[in-house]
Amino acid sequence: MQKYYAVVGACFIPFLAVVLLYLNGRKKWVGAAHTNRPVTVAALVLALLFFAVYAALVFYAPNLIGHSDNYIPANPLQTPAHIVPEWYFLPFYAILRAIPSKLLGVVALIASIGILAFVPWLDTSKVRSTRYRPLYKWFFWLFVVTCIGLGYLGSQPPEGWYLVFGRLFTVYYFGFFLVVMPVVGWIERPSQLPGSITEAVLGKKKKRAPPAKVKS
Repeated sequence: MQKYYAVVGACFIPFLAVVLLYLNGRKKWVGAAHTNRPVTVAALVLALLFFAVYAALVFYAPNLIGHSDNYIPANPLQTPAHIVPEWYFLPFYAILRAIPSKLLGVVALIASIGILAFVPWLDTSKVRSTRYRPLYKWFFWLFVVTCIGLGYLGSQPPEGWYLVFGRLFTVYYFGFFLVVMPVVGWIERPSQLPGSITEAVLGKKKKRAPPAKVKS
């Protein structure tokens, strides 16, 4: 019965997104106007695809992305020597263990998730696409490496070089949002922007030369 509740709960978010998209009416993105009908249909297709993959994992492969240690019976008299959370919690778990103080570690854990809600205000650049921001692009890929590194360090014991790199990655994780995003947005000169989203995807269309007039 819990699997059915999980499927229903997972389908609620895509369904709510489609409803809000439909009620919001028409949108205009980068010079290209779209009616709500094709956008809603595309959102429905993506929601159904998400539902199919999620249902396949829940009903046919529930242990595919789980951990084998979850089947070990808990011993209330013994604390596990090395606790490994699920893979999507590993970066935040590494941030929690990188700080010596337990209280500050919990604060950093909550802040690492809550800071994502302030990204629209922390990013001071008027250009949102990283494709046209040559300087910011390097910091962004370094941030991707940082998140992957934190994910790996979260699965390792907090000792030696694992702890040192965990603290370095934690500093850059928060520095990316609090320093890199505001400062780079002010000082960076973005590349030339396209005239529309069609031009960005398909490129500029070459103008055809007018046909030569035939002399009578």
